[in-house]
Amino acid sequence: MSELGDYLRKARNIKGLSQAKVQTQIGITNSRLCRAENGADNILSAAELKKLAVLYDVPVVPLFIMAGFLETSDLEEYQSGFKNTSMLDSEEKNHIQSEIDFIIKKKG
Repeated sequence: MSELGDYLRKARNIKGLSQAKVQTQIGITNSRLCRAENGADNILSAAELKKLAVLYDVPVVPLFIMAGFLETSDLEEYQSGFKNTSMLDSEEKNHIQSEIDFIIKKKG
């Protein structure tokens, strides 16, 4: 079984959903979901994975990485700008965003 398939099955089971219920809610057929959960590669589209992430209440980025839609290196540029932001309060984050907006407008 693939890492993605195992993750999808566990997430669905944690939510207490049957494959039939998933089909009803987002339109992925039982057979395609079963094949994905059993490790079939490239069976689900990025849009379908996003729908599953929302339904299962899991982050979409790890699903995209496991499915091969993203590489970890694709995220490095974005992650570097957000290091330690969890240590800031909302006022500090707003201040930084206003500085970024000012610089972008100045370049403009």
